[in-house]
Amino acid sequence: MPPRLTLHTLAETLIRESQAPFTLEDYVSRIQERWRRRIAPDTLDHLKAKLNNHDYLIEVGDNDFLPFRLILNRLGRIPLILYPGKVEQEEGLLVPGHRLAPFVSCELEEGDLAFVDADGRAIPKQRKTFFIEDVIPYFQYCDERHFPDQIKVNQFVPGKSMLTVTAWDVRALHREHGMKPGDALQARLEDYRGGTFSLHPYPADRERGDRIRLRSLYIALERVLSDLFTRKRKGPDRLDKQLLYALFTLVERRVEIPAFSLPEMVESLNRMRVVRDELRGIHLAPDNPSGPEPYVWEVVEQTPTGRTGSLSEIFEDMGLAFNDLEFKAILVSVMATDDFDIEAVFDLLFGAKRDRFYDDRQHKAFYRYLRKMLQGICEELQCPEPKPVSDIRNQTVGVKLRLIQVLRYLESQQVSLEDLPTEILEVLADLDEFCTDTLEKLSDRLDPPDVKSIRDMRMTLQMIGPDADLLEEDIYNNLGIY
Repeated sequence: MPPRLTLHTLAETLIRESQAPFTLEDYVSRIQERWRRRIAPDTLDHLKAKLNNHDYLIEVGDNDFLPFRLILNRLGRIPLILYPGKVEQEEGLLVPGHRLAPFVSCELEEGDLAFVDADGRAIPKQRKTFFIEDVIPYFQYCDERHFPDQIKVNQFVPGKSMLTVTAWDVRALHREHGMKPGDALQARLEDYRGGTFSLHPYPADRERGDRIRLRSLYIALERVLSDLFTRKRKGPDRLDKQLLYALFTLVERRVEIPAFSLPEMVESLNRMRVVRDELRGIHLAPDNPSGPEPYVWEVVEQTPTGRTGSLSEIFEDMGLAFNDLEFKAILVSVMATDDFDIEAVFDLLFGAKRDRFYDDRQHKAFYRYLRKMLQGICEELQCPEPKPVSDIRNQTVGVKLRLIQVLRYLESQQVSLEDLPTEILEVLADLDEFCTDTLEKLSDRLDPPDVKSIRDMRMTLQMIGPDADLLEEDIYNNLGIY
Protein backbone atom coordinates (compact mmCIF):
# COMPACT_ATOMS: atom_id res chain seq x y z
CA MET A 1 0.00 0.00 0.00
CA PRO A 2 1.56 3.34 -1.03
CA PRO A 3 2.29 5.76 1.79
CA ARG A 4 -0.35 8.40 2.45
CA LEU A 5 0.39 11.70 0.74
CA THR A 6 0.89 14.52 3.22
CA LEU A 7 1.00 18.25 2.55
CA HIS A 8 4.66 18.31 3.56
CA THR A 9 5.47 15.47 1.12
CA LEU A 10 3.61 17.25 -1.67
CA ALA A 11 5.49 20.50 -1.02
CA GLU A 12 8.86 18.69 -1.04
CA THR A 13 7.99 16.86 -4.26
CA LEU A 14 7.02 20.09 -6.02
CA ILE A 15 10.32 21.70 -5.00
CA ARG A 16 12.50 18.76 -6.02
CA GLU A 17 10.71 18.31 -9.37
CA SER A 18 10.83 22.00 -10.31
CA GLN A 19 12.86 22.62 -13.46
CA ALA A 20 12.20 26.33 -13.92
CA PRO A 21 12.44 29.49 -11.81
CA PHE A 22 9.32 30.23 -9.78
CA THR A 23 7.90 32.86 -7.47
CA LEU A 24 6.25 32.49 -4.09
CA GLU A 25 2.86 33.00 -5.76
CA ASP A 26 3.60 30.23 -8.28
CA TYR A 27 4.51 27.87 -5.44
CA VAL A 28 1.32 28.58 -3.48
CA SER A 29 -0.84 28.16 -6.59
CA ARG A 30 0.75 24.80 -7.45
CA ILE A 31 0.29 23.49 -3.92
CA GLN A 32 -3.37 24.53 -3.79
CA GLU A 33 -3.98 23.08 -7.25
CA ARG A 34 -2.47 19.70 -6.33
CA TRP A 35 -3.80 19.50 -2.75
CA ARG A 36 -7.41 20.38 -3.58
CA ARG A 37 -8.31 20.80 0.04
CA ARG A 38 -8.44 23.76 2.34
CA ILE A 39 -5.05 24.73 3.78
CA ALA A 40 -5.02 26.57 7.09
CA PRO A 41 -3.40 30.03 6.82
CA ASP A 42 -0.83 29.17 9.52
CA THR A 43 0.14 25.99 7.67
CA LEU A 44 0.51 27.90 4.42
CA ASP A 45 2.67 30.53 6.12
CA HIS A 46 4.86 27.73 7.51
CA LEU A 47 5.31 26.25 4.01
CA LYS A 48 6.21 29.68 2.62
CA ALA A 49 8.77 30.30 5.37
CA LYS A 50 10.54 27.01 4.60
CA LEU A 51 11.35 28.18 1.06
CA ASN A 52 13.91 30.75 2.20
CA ASN A 53 16.35 28.22 3.67
CA HIS A 54 15.36 25.11 1.74
CA ASP A 55 18.28 22.82 0.97
CA TYR A 56 17.39 22.61 -2.74
CA LEU A 57 16.38 26.19 -3.51
CA ILE A 58 18.32 29.42 -4.00
CA GLU A 59 16.48 32.66 -3.33
CA VAL A 60 17.59 35.14 -6.00
CA GLY A 61 15.31 38.05 -5.12
CA ASP A 62 12.31 38.89 -3.03
CA ASN A 63 10.17 35.73 -3.36
CA ASP A 64 12.00 34.52 -6.51
CA PHE A 65 13.62 31.08 -6.41
CA LEU A 66 15.90 28.87 -8.49
CA PRO A 67 15.55 25.09 -7.93
CA PHE A 68 18.69 22.99 -7.78
CA ARG A 69 17.41 20.68 -10.49
CA LEU A 70 17.29 23.55 -12.98
CA ILE A 71 20.79 24.71 -12.04
CA LEU A 72 22.35 21.25 -12.23
CA ASN A 73 20.70 20.53 -15.60
CA ARG A 74 21.94 23.84 -16.95
CA LEU A 75 25.50 23.42 -15.66
CA GLY A 76 25.86 19.97 -17.12
CA ARG A 77 28.95 17.97 -16.17
CA ILE A 78 31.43 20.69 -15.21
CA PRO A 79 34.61 18.81 -14.22
CA LEU A 80 35.99 19.35 -10.73
CA ILE A 81 39.78 19.33 -10.49
CA LEU A 82 41.20 17.11 -7.74
CA TYR A 83 44.85 17.97 -7.20
CA PRO A 84 46.42 15.14 -5.13
CA GLY A 85 47.79 15.85 -1.68
CA LYS A 86 50.81 14.27 -0.06
CA VAL A 87 48.91 11.43 1.61
CA GLU A 88 46.99 10.66 -1.57
CA GLN A 89 50.17 10.52 -3.67
CA GLU A 90 51.99 8.31 -1.20
CA GLU A 91 49.19 5.75 -0.82
CA GLY A 92 47.41 5.96 -4.19
CA LEU A 93 44.18 7.13 -2.58
CA LEU A 94 41.53 9.76 -3.15
CA VAL A 95 40.11 11.65 -0.15
CA PRO A 96 37.75 14.07 -1.94
CA GLY A 97 36.60 16.28 0.96
CA HIS A 98 35.62 19.84 0.01
CA ARG A 99 37.01 19.46 -3.52
CA LEU A 100 33.63 18.07 -4.67
CA ALA A 101 31.89 21.33 -3.76
CA PRO A 102 29.38 22.47 -4.86
CA PHE A 103 28.08 19.19 -6.33
CA VAL A 104 27.53 17.12 -3.16
CA SER A 105 23.97 16.78 -1.87
CA CYS A 106 23.52 17.90 1.72
CA GLU A 107 21.59 14.67 2.34
CA LEU A 108 24.69 12.56 1.74
CA GLU A 109 27.52 11.81 4.11
CA GLU A 110 31.11 11.32 3.02
CA GLY A 111 30.84 7.52 2.89
CA ASP A 112 27.67 7.62 0.75
CA LEU A 113 29.54 8.89 -2.31
CA ALA A 114 30.50 6.62 -5.20
CA PHE A 115 33.21 6.97 -7.87
CA VAL A 116 33.39 5.12 -11.18
CA ASP A 117 35.95 5.13 -13.99
CA ALA A 118 35.23 6.21 -17.59
CA ASP A 119 33.76 2.76 -18.32
CA GLY A 120 31.40 2.85 -15.34
CA ARG A 121 33.39 0.45 -13.14
CA ALA A 122 33.21 1.21 -9.44
CA ILE A 123 36.33 2.53 -7.72
CA PRO A 124 36.82 0.52 -4.49
CA LYS A 125 36.57 2.42 -1.22
CA GLN A 126 37.64 1.71 2.35
CA ARG A 127 37.70 3.33 5.76
CA LYS A 128 41.19 4.62 6.57
CA THR A 129 42.59 6.29 9.67
CA PHE A 130 45.15 9.09 9.39
CA PHE A 131 46.73 11.67 11.63
CA ILE A 132 44.22 14.51 11.69
CA GLU A 133 46.89 17.03 10.65
CA ASP A 134 47.50 15.04 7.42
CA VAL A 135 43.91 14.99 6.14
CA ILE A 136 42.17 17.94 7.78
CA PRO A 137 43.21 20.25 4.88
CA TYR A 138 40.90 18.20 2.63
CA PHE A 139 37.88 19.17 4.75
CA GLN A 140 38.75 22.81 5.52
CA TYR A 141 35.80 24.19 3.53
CA CYS A 142 33.33 21.37 4.16
CA ASP A 143 29.85 21.96 5.48
CA GLU A 144 29.41 20.42 8.93
CA ARG A 145 27.10 17.78 7.47
CA HIS A 146 29.95 16.49 5.30
CA PHE A 147 32.69 16.67 7.91
CA PRO A 148 33.87 13.24 9.15
CA ASP A 149 33.22 12.76 12.84
CA GLN A 150 35.19 9.65 13.77
CA ILE A 151 37.97 11.33 15.71
CA LYS A 152 40.21 9.65 18.28
CA VAL A 153 41.60 12.49 20.35
CA ASN A 154 45.20 12.45 21.55
CA GLN A 155 44.87 14.23 24.91
CA PHE A 156 48.57 15.02 25.11
CA VAL A 157 49.32 16.05 21.49
CA PRO A 158 46.00 17.16 19.89
CA GLY A 159 47.69 17.60 16.50
CA LYS A 160 48.41 13.86 16.50
CA SER A 161 44.76 12.91 17.00
CA MET A 162 43.43 10.38 14.51
CA LEU A 163 40.65 10.92 11.96
CA THR A 164 38.88 8.07 10.15
CA VAL A 165 37.65 8.92 6.66
CA THR A 166 36.44 7.16 3.52
CA ALA A 167 39.18 6.86 0.88
CA TRP A 168 38.98 5.52 -2.67
CA ASP A 169 41.76 3.34 -4.11
CA VAL A 170 42.74 4.96 -7.42
CA ARG A 171 45.99 3.05 -8.02
CA ALA A 172 44.43 0.99 -10.84
CA LEU A 173 43.24 4.21 -12.50
CA HIS A 174 46.76 5.65 -12.28
CA ARG A 175 48.27 2.52 -13.86
CA GLU A 176 45.68 2.28 -16.62
CA HIS A 177 46.23 5.86 -17.77
CA GLY A 178 49.97 6.01 -17.07
CA MET A 179 49.55 8.93 -14.71
CA LYS A 180 52.74 10.59 -13.52
CA PRO A 181 53.61 12.81 -10.50
CA GLY A 182 52.08 16.24 -11.15
CA ASP A 183 49.01 14.82 -12.89
CA ALA A 184 45.62 15.32 -11.28
CA LEU A 185 42.11 13.87 -11.57
CA GLN A 186 38.86 15.35 -12.74
CA ALA A 187 35.50 14.33 -11.25
CA ARG A 188 32.30 14.75 -13.24
CA LEU A 189 28.90 14.56 -11.56
CA GLU A 190 26.80 11.66 -12.85
CA ASP A 191 24.02 11.45 -10.25
CA TYR A 192 23.45 14.28 -7.75
CA ARG A 193 20.96 12.50 -5.46
CA GLY A 194 22.98 9.29 -5.52
CA GLY A 195 26.33 11.04 -5.07
CA THR A 196 28.00 9.35 -8.06
CA PHE A 197 31.00 10.88 -9.86
CA SER A 198 33.11 9.61 -12.72
CA LEU A 199 36.91 10.02 -12.53
CA HIS A 200 39.14 11.00 -15.44
CA PRO A 201 42.88 11.77 -15.69
CA TYR A 202 43.95 15.42 -15.87
CA PRO A 203 47.54 15.53 -17.18
CA ALA A 204 49.83 18.27 -15.92
CA ASP A 205 50.49 19.63 -19.44
CA ARG A 206 46.76 20.08 -20.00
CA GLU A 207 46.45 21.85 -16.64
CA ARG A 208 49.16 24.29 -17.66
CA GLY A 209 47.23 25.10 -20.82
CA ASP A 210 44.02 25.71 -18.86
CA ARG A 211 45.66 27.89 -16.20
CA ILE A 212 44.89 31.27 -17.80
CA ARG A 213 41.27 30.33 -18.52
CA LEU A 214 40.83 29.06 -14.96
CA ARG A 215 42.28 32.27 -13.56
CA SER A 216 39.79 34.30 -15.62
CA LEU A 217 36.97 32.04 -14.40
CA TYR A 218 37.81 32.62 -10.75
CA ILE A 219 37.96 36.39 -11.24
CA ALA A 220 34.52 36.32 -12.89
CA LEU A 221 33.12 34.12 -10.11
CA GLU A 222 34.41 36.49 -7.44
CA ARG A 223 32.64 39.40 -9.12
CA VAL A 224 29.34 37.53 -9.21
CA LEU A 225 29.73 36.36 -5.60
CA SER A 226 30.56 39.85 -4.39
CA ASP A 227 27.48 41.27 -6.13
CA LEU A 228 25.31 38.46 -4.74
CA PHE A 229 26.49 39.11 -1.18
CA THR A 230 25.67 42.83 -1.53
CA ARG A 231 22.15 42.12 -2.81
CA LYS A 232 21.34 39.39 -0.28
CA ARG A 233 19.46 41.40 2.34
CA LYS A 234 18.53 38.31 4.38
CA GLY A 235 22.14 37.27 4.82
CA PRO A 236 24.44 35.05 2.73
CA ASP A 237 23.58 31.56 1.58
CA ARG A 238 25.76 28.62 2.51
CA LEU A 239 28.83 28.02 0.39
CA ASP A 240 27.47 25.43 -2.05
CA LYS A 241 24.46 27.63 -2.88
CA GLN A 242 26.70 30.63 -3.46
CA LEU A 243 28.92 28.65 -5.84
CA LEU A 244 26.03 27.06 -7.73
CA TYR A 245 24.39 30.43 -8.26
CA ALA A 246 27.65 32.02 -9.42
CA LEU A 247 28.38 29.18 -11.87
CA PHE A 248 24.79 29.27 -13.13
CA THR A 249 25.01 33.04 -13.68
CA LEU A 250 28.15 32.69 -15.78
CA VAL A 251 26.64 29.87 -17.85
CA GLU A 252 23.56 32.01 -18.50
CA ARG A 253 25.94 34.74 -19.74
CA ARG A 254 27.43 32.14 -22.11
CA VAL A 255 30.77 32.04 -20.32
CA GLU A 256 32.62 28.80 -21.00
CA ILE A 257 33.58 26.98 -17.80
CA PRO A 258 36.50 24.61 -18.49
CA ALA A 259 36.67 23.16 -14.96
CA PHE A 260 36.41 24.24 -11.33
CA SER A 261 38.43 23.82 -8.15
CA LEU A 262 37.22 25.27 -4.85
CA PRO A 263 40.70 25.34 -3.20
CA GLU A 264 42.19 27.04 -6.27
CA MET A 265 39.38 29.59 -6.35
CA VAL A 266 39.77 30.39 -2.64
CA GLU A 267 43.51 30.97 -3.14
CA SER A 268 42.78 33.37 -6.00
CA LEU A 269 40.26 35.52 -4.07
CA ASN A 270 41.18 39.18 -3.62
CA ARG A 271 38.03 40.77 -2.20
CA MET A 272 36.37 37.85 -0.46
CA ARG A 273 37.24 35.16 2.04
CA VAL A 274 35.76 31.99 3.50
CA VAL A 275 33.87 32.58 6.74
CA ARG A 276 32.35 30.07 9.16
CA ASP A 277 29.85 31.13 11.81
CA GLU A 278 27.28 29.41 13.99
CA LEU A 279 24.25 31.01 12.33
CA ARG A 280 24.94 30.58 8.60
CA GLY A 281 27.63 27.94 8.54
CA ILE A 282 30.43 28.25 6.02
CA HIS A 283 30.13 30.87 3.26
CA LEU A 284 32.02 33.50 1.30
CA ALA A 285 31.97 37.09 2.52
CA PRO A 286 33.81 40.31 1.64
CA ASP A 287 37.30 40.46 3.06
CA ASN A 288 37.85 43.24 5.57
CA PRO A 289 41.36 43.00 6.98
CA SER A 290 40.92 46.28 8.85
CA GLY A 291 37.81 45.07 10.63
CA PRO A 292 37.46 44.22 14.33
CA GLU A 293 39.38 41.46 16.04
CA PRO A 294 37.48 38.23 16.79
CA TYR A 295 37.04 39.35 20.40
CA VAL A 296 36.94 42.91 21.69
CA TRP A 297 37.36 43.12 25.45
CA GLU A 298 36.00 46.04 27.37
CA VAL A 299 34.44 46.66 30.75
CA VAL A 300 30.65 46.84 30.52
CA GLU A 301 29.09 48.95 33.22
CA GLN A 302 26.51 46.78 35.01
CA THR A 303 23.92 48.86 36.82
CA PRO A 304 21.26 46.70 38.51
CA THR A 305 17.73 48.11 38.31
CA GLY A 306 15.76 45.30 39.94
CA ARG A 307 14.12 43.90 36.80
CA THR A 308 11.69 41.03 37.43
CA GLY A 309 10.07 40.34 34.04
CA SER A 310 11.64 36.88 33.63
CA LEU A 311 14.50 34.72 34.83
CA SER A 312 16.52 35.93 31.87
CA GLU A 313 15.99 39.55 32.94
CA ILE A 314 16.86 38.78 36.55
CA PHE A 315 20.09 36.98 35.62
CA GLU A 316 21.10 39.79 33.27
CA ASP A 317 20.29 42.38 35.91
CA MET A 318 22.41 40.51 38.44
CA GLY A 319 25.32 40.21 35.99
CA LEU A 320 25.52 36.41 36.25
CA ALA A 321 27.66 34.28 33.95
CA PHE A 322 24.76 32.19 32.60
CA ASN A 323 21.31 32.69 31.09
CA ASP A 324 17.96 31.11 31.89
CA LEU A 325 18.27 28.21 29.40
CA GLU A 326 21.75 27.35 30.66
CA PHE A 327 20.39 27.48 34.20
CA LYS A 328 17.58 25.09 33.28
CA ALA A 329 20.01 22.64 31.65
CA ILE A 330 22.18 22.78 34.78
CA LEU A 331 19.14 22.03 36.96
CA VAL A 332 18.18 19.09 34.72
CA SER A 333 21.63 17.56 35.23
CA VAL A 334 21.58 18.27 38.97
CA MET A 335 18.14 16.66 39.40
CA ALA A 336 18.67 13.73 37.03
CA THR A 337 22.02 12.52 38.31
CA ASP A 338 24.00 12.14 41.52
CA ASP A 339 27.11 13.66 39.92
CA PHE A 340 26.36 17.14 41.28
CA ASP A 341 25.62 18.47 44.74
CA ILE A 342 22.74 20.93 44.48
CA GLU A 343 23.86 23.08 47.41
CA ALA A 344 27.39 23.35 46.06
CA VAL A 345 26.06 24.18 42.58
CA PHE A 346 23.78 26.96 43.88
CA ASP A 347 26.60 28.29 46.03
CA LEU A 348 28.80 28.45 42.94
CA LEU A 349 26.16 29.97 40.66
CA PHE A 350 24.94 32.66 43.01
CA GLY A 351 27.90 33.08 45.31
CA ALA A 352 25.73 32.12 48.32
CA LYS A 353 24.85 35.79 48.75
CA ARG A 354 21.31 37.01 49.16
CA ASP A 355 22.51 40.55 48.48
CA ARG A 356 23.16 39.61 44.86
CA PHE A 357 19.46 40.32 44.36
CA TYR A 358 18.61 43.99 43.90
CA ASP A 359 15.83 43.93 46.48
CA ASP A 360 13.33 41.63 48.18
CA ARG A 361 10.92 41.98 45.25
CA GLN A 362 13.48 40.59 42.81
CA HIS A 363 14.38 37.87 45.32
CA LYS A 364 10.74 36.71 45.55
CA ALA A 365 10.29 36.89 41.77
CA PHE A 366 13.34 34.68 41.29
CA TYR A 367 11.95 31.95 43.54
CA ARG A 368 8.54 32.22 41.86
CA TYR A 369 10.11 31.58 38.46
CA LEU A 370 12.35 28.90 39.95
CA ARG A 371 9.38 26.94 41.35
CA LYS A 372 7.68 27.05 37.95
CA MET A 373 10.85 25.87 36.22
CA LEU A 374 11.36 23.03 38.69
CA GLN A 375 7.78 21.84 38.18
CA GLY A 376 8.38 21.70 34.43
CA ILE A 377 11.66 19.83 34.89
CA CYS A 378 9.97 17.27 37.16
CA GLU A 379 7.40 16.60 34.45
CA GLU A 380 10.12 16.26 31.81
CA LEU A 381 12.08 13.84 34.00
CA GLN A 382 9.16 11.42 33.83
CA CYS A 383 9.97 10.83 30.16
CA PRO A 384 12.98 8.73 29.10
CA GLU A 385 15.96 10.37 27.41
CA PRO A 386 18.71 8.83 25.25
CA LYS A 387 21.84 8.27 27.31
CA PRO A 388 24.16 10.04 24.82
CA VAL A 389 22.08 13.21 25.22
CA SER A 390 22.16 13.15 29.02
CA ASP A 391 25.89 12.33 29.01
CA ILE A 392 26.66 15.31 26.77
CA ARG A 393 24.54 17.61 28.93
CA ASN A 394 26.23 16.44 32.13
CA GLN A 395 29.72 16.83 30.66
CA THR A 396 28.91 20.29 29.31
CA VAL A 397 27.44 21.34 32.65
CA GLY A 398 30.68 20.19 34.24
CA VAL A 399 32.71 22.40 31.88
CA LYS A 400 30.39 25.37 32.48
CA LEU A 401 30.70 25.03 36.27
CA ARG A 402 34.48 24.86 35.95
CA LEU A 403 34.43 28.12 33.98
CA ILE A 404 32.25 29.79 36.62
CA GLN A 405 34.65 28.49 39.30
CA VAL A 406 37.48 30.20 37.41
CA LEU A 407 35.51 33.48 37.41
CA ARG A 408 34.80 33.17 41.14
CA TYR A 409 38.49 32.61 41.79
CA LEU A 410 39.43 35.68 39.76
CA GLU A 411 36.86 37.72 41.68
CA SER A 412 38.31 36.55 44.97
CA GLN A 413 41.77 37.67 43.81
CA GLN A 414 40.36 41.01 42.58
CA VAL A 415 41.50 40.27 39.02
CA SER A 416 39.36 41.57 36.14
CA LEU A 417 38.96 39.74 32.84
CA GLU A 418 40.59 42.59 30.94
CA ASP A 419 43.72 42.03 33.05
CA LEU A 420 44.21 38.54 31.64
CA PRO A 421 46.39 37.73 28.60
CA THR A 422 44.52 37.77 25.28
CA GLU A 423 45.30 34.10 24.62
CA ILE A 424 43.61 33.04 27.86
CA LEU A 425 40.62 35.30 27.22
CA GLU A 426 40.09 33.77 23.78
CA VAL A 427 40.17 30.22 25.17
CA LEU A 428 37.76 31.26 27.92
CA ALA A 429 35.39 32.84 25.37
CA ASP A 430 35.51 29.81 23.04
CA LEU A 431 34.74 27.39 25.86
CA ASP A 432 31.92 29.54 27.19
CA GLU A 433 30.42 29.96 23.72
CA PHE A 434 30.35 26.19 23.25
CA CYS A 435 28.75 25.66 26.68
CA THR A 436 26.09 28.30 26.07
CA ASP A 437 25.16 26.99 22.63
CA THR A 438 25.10 23.34 23.74
CA LEU A 439 23.20 23.85 26.99
CA GLU A 440 20.58 25.98 25.25
CA LYS A 441 20.00 23.17 22.75
CA LEU A 442 19.81 20.57 25.55
CA SER A 443 17.63 22.59 27.94
CA ASP A 444 14.41 20.92 26.72
CA ARG A 445 14.50 17.18 27.39
CA LEU A 446 11.38 16.66 25.29
CA ASP A 447 12.97 18.21 22.18
CA PRO A 448 16.49 16.77 21.80
CA PRO A 449 18.78 17.77 18.90
CA ASP A 450 19.14 15.57 15.83
CA VAL A 451 21.67 12.74 15.64
CA LYS A 452 24.21 14.76 13.62
CA SER A 453 24.16 17.59 16.17
CA ILE A 454 24.63 15.09 19.00
CA ARG A 455 27.67 13.61 17.26
CA ASP A 456 29.12 17.09 16.68
CA MET A 457 28.64 18.00 20.36
CA ARG A 458 30.27 14.78 21.52
CA MET A 459 33.23 15.27 19.19
CA THR A 460 33.67 18.89 20.32
CA LEU A 461 33.59 17.86 23.97
CA GLN A 462 36.46 15.49 23.29
CA MET A 463 38.43 18.28 21.67
CA ILE A 464 37.85 20.97 24.32
CA GLY A 465 38.70 18.82 27.33
CA PRO A 466 42.45 19.54 27.09
CA ASP A 467 41.69 23.26 26.55
CA ALA A 468 39.70 23.42 29.79
CA ASP A 469 42.52 21.65 31.66
CA LEU A 470 45.15 24.03 30.28
CA LEU A 471 42.97 27.04 31.11
CA GLU A 472 42.71 26.00 34.75
CA GLU A 473 46.42 25.25 34.88
CA ASP A 474 47.22 28.74 33.55
CA ILE A 475 44.75 30.52 35.83
CA TYR A 476 45.54 28.69 39.08
CA ASN A 477 49.24 27.95 38.68
CA ASN A 478 50.94 29.98 35.94
CA LEU A 479 49.67 33.56 36.25
CA GLY A 480 51.30 34.38 39.55
CA ILE A 481 48.06 35.52 41.22
CA TYR A 482 48.43 35.69 45.01
